[in-house]
Parts: sequence; C-alpha cells; structure tokens
Amino acid sequence: MRAKTLVVVALAAWGQMACGGAGGGGTATESTGSSTGAAATGADDLGTSSATAGATSEATSTGESTSMPATSADSSSTGTPLDEPVDGLIDAMPANSWLLLPASAMVDACPEPLDHYRCETVMSAWSGASYDHGRDRMLVFGGGHSDSYYNNIFAFDLGPMTWTRLTELPAGADGHTPTPAMMDGRAESCGYYPSVAALTIAPEDMNGDYIDANLCHRADILAQLDTQQPRSSHTYGKPVYLPTQDAFFYLGGGYFPGAQTSSPWGFRFDFATGTWSESAVRPGFMGRGMAAIDAAGDAWYATDDGGPFVRYRAADDAWDTYGSLNYDVRGVGDIDRTRNRFWLLLDNGDPTLVRGFELDDIAHLMSSDPYVDVATTGDAPTPGNRVGFVYADGLDRFAAWNGGADVYLLDPSTQVWTHQTGGGDLPPPPLTNGTYGRWRYSTTRGVFVLANDVDSGVYLYKP
Repeated sequence: MRAKTLVVVALAAWGQMACGGAGGGGTATESTGSSTGAAATGADDLGTSSATAGATSEATSTGESTSMPATSADSSSTGTPLDEPVDGLIDAMPANSWLLLPASAMVDACPEPLDHYRCETVMSAWSGASYDHGRDRMLVFGGGHSDSYYNNIFAFDLGPMTWTRLTELPAGADGHTPTPAMMDGRAESCGYYPSVAALTIAPEDMNGDYIDANLCHRADILAQLDTQQPRSSHTYGKPVYLPTQDAFFYLGGGYFPGAQTSSPWGFRFDFATGTWSESAVRPGFMGRGMAAIDAAGDAWYATDDGGPFVRYRAADDAWDTYGSLNYDVRGVGDIDRTRNRFWLLLDNGDPTLVRGFELDDIAHLMSSDPYVDVATTGDAPTPGNRVGFVYADGLDRFAAWNGGADVYLLDPSTQVWTHQTGGGDLPPPPLTNGTYGRWRYSTTRGVFVLANDVDSGVYLYKP
C-alpha cells in the first residue's frame, strides 16, 4: 500500500490563464541500471542514481563574488502574501541551503497498480519537464521506447507540495499493463495510441514498419486513433509550457514501444479545455535536443545533427526555420529573457561548454553556423550528461546543477561562473540519462526546484 493518497485534480480547476523524434530510441544496444535497480533501455546511454535523501552537507562558497539581485519570496506576482504549506518551510531556509520537501515523491502519483519500472522511467528514460510559472508547478512528461507507456502529464504544485496526474491512461490500461493495441507500434508514425482493440491497416498504407505518416488523417485510419491519447515519449529537453496559450507542448520522438520513428507534428494540451490538439507540421527532423521559451512566449528548438534551428510561434501555430545545425545537440539550454539569448550547456565530450544563439540577430540565425561559442571564465561546472541548466528570471543568472549540493551560477552580463555549495539536505546524484528540465526556478517564491527521480522527493535550493 502506498503511503500517500492520490488526488487526481479535475482539469476544470486549472482553467485560469497563467500569469507569468524519432530520436533516441532504438534497440541496437541496451544496458541496465537505475536508482532503484531497474533499467531504462535503448540506444541512448543509461545510468544509475543512488543516494540517501536527506544527508547533510556543509555550506560553502567558492569562486567569484556571488552577489545577485535581491528577490522576494514572500509575495506572488500579484503582490498577495504566500501562505501555502511550502511557504513557511521556505521562510525558514537559510540562504544557500537545500531542503527535501516532505512526502514529495512522484511515485505516489503513478497509476495503480504500481509498476515501479514504468513509473521510474517517466523520468529516467531521457525525459525532461517544463514549468508553469503562473501556477508555480512543474510539468513532467516522459517514458517512451520500451520503458514506459505512461502518457500522463504529472504536475508538481509547489505551494501545496503535491503531485497529481493531469491526464489519464487510455481506457483499458492501468498502471501495470498497457492494452494490446498500445503495444502495436505501427501507429507510432501518427503519434497516437489506437482507439480500437486492434488496428486494421492495409499493406499499401504502410511505409516500412509504420503507417505512412501522410495517411494518418485519412478518415479510415484516423478513426482507429485516439487523438486524446498521444504516445509516451523520450522528451529530452523539449517539453515546454506555452504561457500565452496556457498549454503544455511537446514534440514526440522515441515513442513507446519501438522508438524508431516520430510524428510530423507536436502535441499541445490546453489546460482551459482539458484537451489535446496537434500543432502544424514541424520543419525537418527534430528528435533529441532542447527547447526554451522567450519573453514573447514563443518556443525555440535546437535539435539533432543536420536539423534546423526553429521557432514555434504558439499564438499562430506556425514554425519559422533558420540555419541548419552542423552538430548533434546534446545538452540542456534556456533563454536569457532579458537579452534574448538562447544559451546551451553542452555535454561532456564537447570541446565547448556553453554555446548560444543570438535570437535578435536574424541574419546570423539564417547562416550555416547559426550559433556562437560563449567564452566563459570563473569556477565552471564539470561537464556532464544533460545537466540541469536554467535561466532564473529575477536573479538574472543561469544556474547549473549536476548532483549533490553544488550549484553553479553564470552571470550572462560578465560570462563569469561562480560556485556555491549549499547546506541542508543533500540531493542525490543525477540520473545519468539526464536532468534536463527537471531543475527549474520558481519566480514566485525565489527558489530552485529539483525533481531528480521518482523516489527521492522534490528538493528546493534557496540561493
């Protein structure tokens, strides 16, 4: 029996507006290992994570000056005092400290009956998250390949410190077993789970092992697809929250169960209506990679080797295509919304630590090398695998986390790194497959939010 009772939030309660690829997968190689002894599978590399939550670390600070703009953690964007359960805990936190929030493990929100591996790999199988600043909550979506069929949006609401499922599995599936139709990978090219017990697809409508994606909307095929049940996916660094549309958005790739193709469109969940819809057809191949939201609410994507650098104009449901990338983007990035720069923290093995795109320099974005290498100095982090990296609005700093109590802050105005080691509860090592967007900054409360894995609970870092 799980210790916590799950409350599935009615979608209508979230109707208020916010204020504020084939890729990856494959079965060529497989390894084992994870924080709980289970293993994510696929051609992407795998990793382990284990640590005792709540261990204590000493507070130290090294490197250049770490002075930052003052922020307020006692009022929301509307000026209303914050009095939810988390706020007293944050008030009691010293500066430069970590806190493990009580009873905050995502495992308690996974569908019943619990299959721990399917739950765990929502995060550990190369999957990220986005952040809804208006509601002050993290949105997690992942799984994919042969790892997890869970296509739920999981939300961690910081104020009450609770995980909820905002969407549910297809009819007939439960937390332990998918339906036989969900295991049929022929519809992966369309991006949806089937709505029927068994697909009926003519041989001439196939493109190799998959339905010809150009036929997904033909009436007889569309009638067999559940357009309110997009497939679980390795989401990498690509999930975003669209503030102007009050919607969660992701580009599929690494779909359950085969992960060898992707759909030509993305999927958008509208919180006002509680429904999914498709985006316009995306340009080019966009499997692995990263995305971030600019100050106008548009999403920018840096993706695979040879793929284009693109912008998704959410209000228009339209894509703008810029220059093609000449390298495989493996890392995590965010946009400095003060200067309109998209900076990427690249993985170990790349000769450059930070690479960026000047989003106002359209001529450069249209070139064959649309990025610039960013020369940084100071106490920089050791390169890792898809390290947590986020721009903290209000602090005017990028912040990187790659395990333990260490936080690295990058001043975009000076391009200097500083390093702080927080006291308090010691976070565990990161999942080797990547932290991606599960390290975020709450602009409402002035703390960083870390969801490292489904078992350890959520950690806060107060700078």
